[in-house]
Amino acid sequence: MSRLGTALIVLGLLAVAYGGAWQLGLAPGSRVSLPPPVALEKPRPPTPVATAIVEPIAAAAPTPAVVPTPAAGSTLAAAPTVAAVPTAAPAHLAPADASDRDTAAGEAPPGYAVRLAIPSIKLDTPVQQAGIVEDAHGNPVWQTLPFVAVHYGDLTALIGQAGNAVIAGHVVTLNEGNVFRFLYQLDLDDQIQVWDDHERERDYHVVDVRLVPPTDTSVMNPTPDETLTLITCGGTFDPISREFSDRLIVVAKPV
Repeated sequence: MSRLGTALIVLGLLAVAYGGAWQLGLAPGSRVSLPPPVALEKPRPPTPVATAIVEPIAAAAPTPAVVPTPAAGSTLAAAPTVAAVPTAAPAHLAPADASDRDTAAGEAPPGYAVRLAIPSIKLDTPVQQAGIVEDAHGNPVWQTLPFVAVHYGDLTALIGQAGNAVIAGHVVTLNEGNVFRFLYQLDLDDQIQVWDDHERERDYHVVDVRLVPPTDTSVMNPTPDETLTLITCGGTFDPISREFSDRLIVVAKPV
């Protein structure tokens, strides 16, 4: 066997060994770790607690109660009881026809997202509609599309509607792009712009950024007020399970 043939066999064996080490996460660079969200790295000031100052008040001498004496043959009516007024505001309840009422009142109707822009991270991407599909094993999964963000408009809220409008996108992939690659750089109060299929712009500002496990689907639950939730992957990529350890969640409210 020639030296060239031997060298090619050795190189082939080394390539196979490196590929196996990559799959096991042992090769250099095989475990990709995304930067932590910027908003979580900054210390948040504690919420100030108001302390009431109570000044001593001299106790007043009790006034003896005057009990009326009923006339002969009559009964004394009991004084009416005044119900206490609750101090907490009642929970917001949205009527089932809230969107119809908004339209009837002259407000712009909600719509499907078609474009999303975040000036602070120089992001401007088309948005397409997506739903639930089956993966290679026949399991239902939330659909994603390559190189664009997706809005689950038929499964969550529409843009401009009371409820939780959820938009998702990839972070780092070889074949499907990285539309939300720099979403981790978002900070509190950063602006997010969304255009709907009626060519109307809706403006939001970031109110919360957090990491959750991939199994935590509560971030997609309905909300009583208008909310925009952006979702992408975060944490460390496991080459064996082909899954990131976390989900990066950005919550925004209308400006």
